[in-house]
Amino acid sequence: VSFTFPGRSKTLRDLNITIKKGSITAILGESGAGKTTIVDLALGLHEPNSGKILIDGTNINEYDIVSLRKKTAYVPQDPQLFNSSIRENFLWAKSDATDKQIWKACELADVKNFIKELPAQLDTKISDGGKSLSGGQRQRLSIARAILRKPDILFLDEPTSSLDAKSEKYIKKVINSLSNETTIIIITHRVQIIDQADYIYILKNGKINEKGSYNDLLKSKDSFLNKMISIEKNK
Repeated sequence: VSFTFPGRSKTLRDLNITIKKGSITAILGESGAGKTTIVDLALGLHEPNSGKILIDGTNINEYDIVSLRKKTAYVPQDPQLFNSSIRENFLWAKSDATDKQIWKACELADVKNFIKELPAQLDTKISDGGKSLSGGQRQRLSIARAILRKPDILFLDEPTSSLDAKSEKYIKKVINSLSNETTIIIITHRVQIIDQADYIYILKNGKINEKGSYNDLLKSKDSFLNKMISIEKNK
């Protein structure tokens, strides 16, 4: 697949990615490498200039795009929460969700205990954007809201970019617990979150520069993964 935004240089060039059902796939690369554009293409927000996107061997263009998006969920880098109750934030994603279903999603996202400790629990009102919550709490609430829809595919865009080490640990735990129930695609420039991935694609200047398992990529001293690990250690 290749893709270019109008009036710009080519964003993605001859990309060939395979994502297996029930796996955790990480797409790693520096800012501007084209990672988020891959998500946009996979969600049908853009069409590739050349090449095909296949889901179970069928071209994405042959699917009803609304039906397809109902089977996916996307948690952006800066999750948006509404100035309403926690319950209403969840009902926005699934209007007919029962309390039992909401609590189950909260349990999977490791945010149930936090909500149980709030005075009004699910009826607790949160400020616009969730500013009254910590970064980790916002992220986990957003993941819980996403998985309430029971998506077949879950996209996580920079899920730990602004979190402290403790919150990052929580998010990794959540990802691991969800991996048995859904296909997870992690878009990130941080190496700490991808050690549990089944397969990693490293993107550079719109092309796949390296690919393989975490351990395979570690074996190459000159790999981008090793360079990023070295940078993080020296911070």
